[in-house]
Amino acid sequence: MNYIILLFLILFTSFSQICFANKREDFNIDGSHPDTTYIYFNNNGEIITSKKDSYSYQKIVPYGNDSLNLFNITSYYTDTDSLKSNGYSGRLNNPFEFGLKYIGELVSYYPNGNLESLEKFNEYSEPIDSSYYYYPNGKLKMIIVHEEIGKKIFSGTTDTQPFYLLYLDSIGNYLLKRGNGFLRIENAREDYTEGELKNNEKVGKWKGRNMGTFYEELYQDNQLVQGKRFKKNGEVIIYSQENVRSMATYPKGMDVFMKSLYKNLSIPQDLIKDVSSQSISVTFTIDRGGNTNNFRISEKVPLKVREQIVSAIKQMGNWNPGRLQGMEVNMDYTVPIRVK
Repeated sequence: MNYIILLFLILFTSFSQICFANKREDFNIDGSHPDTTYIYFNNNGEIITSKKDSYSYQKIVPYGNDSLNLFNITSYYTDTDSLKSNGYSGRLNNPFEFGLKYIGELVSYYPNGNLESLEKFNEYSEPIDSSYYYYPNGKLKMIIVHEEIGKKIFSGTTDTQPFYLLYLDSIGNYLLKRGNGFLRIENAREDYTEGELKNNEKVGKWKGRNMGTFYEELYQDNQLVQGKRFKKNGEVIIYSQENVRSMATYPKGMDVFMKSLYKNLSIPQDLIKDVSSQSISVTFTIDRGGNTNNFRISEKVPLKVREQIVSAIKQMGNWNPGRLQGMEVNMDYTVPIRVK
């Protein structure tokens, strides 16, 4: 059942929408932390470059000392500058993980100020305890209990799965109890997924909307049998459990990518000595067309070094874009570059 919540969250952050970015100089608040970062989003949750045209924005501030690697992530609705969410996150270092790794309590609010959700995460960003979700009118919408099911094979960290305890409509009628009944998960952009659960497992036909198009999926024994994506041009894309989600890949493989990257890099020694660490973590977005953009490199790295890295990566050409439910999606990738 991790698939339902994890997939849904990834879909509606478009894989690259909740991420670290370079500091924006066009929006300053007196008294802000010198390393404060601002990221602006349109009403589709996509990153844009200015506050003026944004629906919401994030304020990212380092928390504690550098060794903690923690950040306070506060989001606001642009029109009113009212609080949208508040939580803490650790920095991403794994290229196979997406977005911010929330740690501790994450609280979200609707534009009218009412509580939208209350969630808790452990130090590995796994959801723990119970998560509570509400309607804009303040009534309870859903309760999810995160049950421990063992340890993850590679990391050894605790693995959990969501147990859907309750789901109600906006006037308080029960639609699901203890993992049995109808479930609909939606977000503010009119995206949703809905279907029946039996003993906390997906059964039968599920349908939904995301990335601007509709889809249908058929489940048997909680496994995806077949999915159909209905594109706006009339094309129908068929997918299955095996290819429902795929990473962005470099056409010639990552070994060739890294070797060619170092070959393309030409950083003078006088600049390398100004780099404090032995390696530089570079995060960039691979968009739906396979282009690399939205590069994020610590501002502690000299500007000319950052420019060299961006230029070297762009020389590598396009990637094969990531896919989700038959659609190309924006995807973040992180690579470590050794400079010493």
